[in-house]
Amino acid sequence: MTKTTKKKIISFSLIIFGILVLITGIMMVQTGFATFDDDEPRVWLYIGGIFTIVGGVFLTVGGIISLNFERLKMKVLRTAGKIADAIEEERMQEKE
Repeated sequence: MTKTTKKKIISFSLIIFGILVLITGIMMVQTGFATFDDDEPRVWLYIGGIFTIVGGVFLTVGGIISLNFERLKMKVLRTAGKIADAIEEERMQEKE
């Protein structure tokens, strides 16, 4: 297996598991919000579902970022280079 293939497998696994965790969190929130015991909602199940949704979003976004990391890194470096060139050019104009 090449390094690129392993990286893609890990990235897709993060995305898939993130979506599964997201679905689980949504089910937890619905169960905690809709089910009443002694006229009170299951607050801890509801709060746990919210944290699970946040974790699922982080997993999914992390998988997407790791899948496109090289392109994102190049875009960031190009943007930083353009900003540095613009600042340097502005300083040169101020000196003159």
